[in-house]
Amino acid sequence: MELAYILEQEQGEASAREGVPQLKQLPVQVVESDAPLGLAAAKSKAGHKLSVADAWIAAAAERLGAALIHKDPEFEPLEALIRLRALPFK
Repeated sequence: MELAYILEQEQGEASAREGVPQLKQLPVQVVESDAPLGLAAAKSKAGHKLSVADAWIAAAAERLGAALIHKDPEFEPLEALIRLRALPFK
């Protein structure tokens, strides 16, 4: 969702339609939502200043034991809970 809306905002709808299938070609794991993930995201959102989407991302990273690669300083307060790898901030 984030890839699609950013591509559409910055490069147009056609670019978004091309970018999503390209993303699916990468070796990434798709994480589907379920009730426990929603509750974990809600806990992250309640305890930190995160957007709703970022709370879901953080909850998924925590569930998988994955490093969250980001360029958004709002994730920094979560470094005690999940592994963070910061790219240069916006």
